[in-house]
Amino acid sequence: MKLRRLITDYRSLITACFLAHSLFYFFALGTDAVDDAYISFRYAQNALRGAGLFFNPNERVEGFTNFLWTAAAIPLEGAQVDVGRASMLIGALFALGTLWLVTRFARGVGAPRAVGALAALLLAVDGSFVLWGIAGLETPLFAFLIFAGALLYVQEQSDKRQGTREVTINVTRHLSLVTFPYSGIFFALAAMTRPEGALVFAITVAHQAALRLLFERRLFCSRDLARIFAFIVIFAPYWLARWWYYKSFLPNSFYAKVSAAGPAAQIDRGWRHLAQFIDVHLGWLILLPPVAAITTPFPMLRARVHKSEIRNPKSEIVWTTYFASILIVYSAYIVYVGGDWSVGRFFAPLMPFFYLLFSTGVYKIYRWLVERWSRRGAERANNVGIIASGALAAALLIASSFNGEYGIYIRGFDAANATRARATMGKWLKANMPRGTLIAVDAAGQVPYFAELPAVDMFGINDAYIGRMNVPTLGQGTPGHEKFDLGYVIARQPQYVVIFGTLFDAVQEYERDPREWTEEEAMKKFLTLYRRR
Repeated sequence: MKLRRLITDYRSLITACFLAHSLFYFFALGTDAVDDAYISFRYAQNALRGAGLFFNPNERVEGFTNFLWTAAAIPLEGAQVDVGRASMLIGALFALGTLWLVTRFARGVGAPRAVGALAALLLAVDGSFVLWGIAGLETPLFAFLIFAGALLYVQEQSDKRQGTREVTINVTRHLSLVTFPYSGIFFALAAMTRPEGALVFAITVAHQAALRLLFERRLFCSRDLARIFAFIVIFAPYWLARWWYYKSFLPNSFYAKVSAAGPAAQIDRGWRHLAQFIDVHLGWLILLPPVAAITTPFPMLRARVHKSEIRNPKSEIVWTTYFASILIVYSAYIVYVGGDWSVGRFFAPLMPFFYLLFSTGVYKIYRWLVERWSRRGAERANNVGIIASGALAAALLIASSFNGEYGIYIRGFDAANATRARATMGKWLKANMPRGTLIAVDAAGQVPYFAELPAVDMFGINDAYIGRMNVPTLGQGTPGHEKFDLGYVIARQPQYVVIFGTLFDAVQEYERDPREWTEEEAMKKFLTLYRRR
């Protein structure tokens, strides 16, 4: 069988792998979105009811960092669909869209199609990319937007004198027929989905300026300024509007999780988070192929690079250095903010960039070995390469998914039972408590959403006072779970407290509620309901 036919068949194989992998995580999560997703749905719920884009009516707090995703949930709420499962489906579609862009990318930069096929296959078996692609959060939308913006940026380096017909990276059929830098629009939408989109755009601007200086002895051209203008004209009004609406420079969730000063403990925790993520992705040796991709050009690019080549989409120098810059700077940012409570949620949007570099390096090493030891029998060498790719994908699936995201996060945390317990508790509270009853929660997603009651977020993501507390030990605990003021919570006098564990057994103002909110012992062990004495 010819390699071209195998690569064509790869698309069906990749789609099947992703869908099967997604279905596995759908059931592992308890057939519903993760708890954090319901924080956004809670804001959408209140906005639809005219109470404002707030967690609690009349409390001007921005406890989310995913405006576009939260805004998209409003019509879902209005249509009265199952917003949790609908968000999982939408996320899966965006993840599939990213996979499609990855398979198309190699042709546009003059690399062998096997590079895109292998990169997409590795994405489809990567536990972090798949889990957080269908978890109901904004991660797959953000990943799609920054990757599409990056593809357009690379496309925009093409020389107009060569004509646009040579450009084969198309986000839509029409974008390749015009010279306007549409990448600025995609990066602006990404920044409205997650603040880190602005960081990726800043990296893009810096990379473009470096290329201009290196090859043209100037900082910007008119197209570069148009890209910046496109970003600003979309993002700036949004950012100013949210600043006016919430009266805060940054979202409250940032203050609740991160110290801007970057204490040593926070950075140390971020480094350990990065090390854990790399460890479950086959260890530090996995970084060698990307290094080979950056430092070793394809044979067709061995000649000296002419200054006009920076506008050629086949210039390997452009996209490899650009992708490497995104990976290095973004990873440093993740370390700086102290990482995350998950295994790979923050890293998932970076995986398309990484696997394209990784696959390029693997291909170069493979071709070097073939040329050195197997000058004859190219067909046999191709078959060996395909078998090796399958073995690599299987190893990555076991390491990143079963031993990584599933083994550490889902099985270790008992995510499916957590989902069932929180949703059940929220629905029970709605059915048994008067409207307006104040509750306090540690996990601020599913319980408040389903209960439809005002809630005190005891970890401060949606509470201005707790979120802005000064905690000297920040960085020593779990990200997003370090700020807590028991005295403040008691002073708010919530009628009921829903919490994991038995902390409130020692609080004299509260006692365990004897009522049966569920008959399942597993859920009772996960959540404890307290009532005010």
